[in-house]
Amino acid sequence: MRLPLTALLLLAAPAFAQGMTVAGVEGNWACRALIDGKKAGILTIFAGTYGYASVNFGSKASGTGSAGMASDGVTFLDGTLVQGAGITSALLSFDTEGKDALTLYQPQPDQTQKPILVCNPR
Repeated sequence: MRLPLTALLLLAAPAFAQGMTVAGVEGNWACRALIDGKKAGILTIFAGTYGYASVNFGSKASGTGSAGMASDGVTFLDGTLVQGAGITSALLSFDTEGKDALTLYQPQPDQTQKPILVCNPR
């Protein structure tokens, strides 16, 4: 059975619409500290919010907050990553193996950004 082109496009439309509304940073991320390469925690980003669970008991970075989504990263607007760890942004890129990597940054007094954590999809 052959379907007309318009019927195929109508069937595919929901898939196109779904892909366009989801930011590339949404999902669960396993994070490591850049200073020593040790496990740091789990970051979950979804629908303009985030949750972070540090592996360090009692960490002030653990908790939730709001996030501004972008196609190449995220800005942490409030919550525990901002107040507890000073992390305000993350940039989506690729690691040396070509896999997705989300690098979290702290702003510095000289207006630069210092990479703190690197996270990979779980």
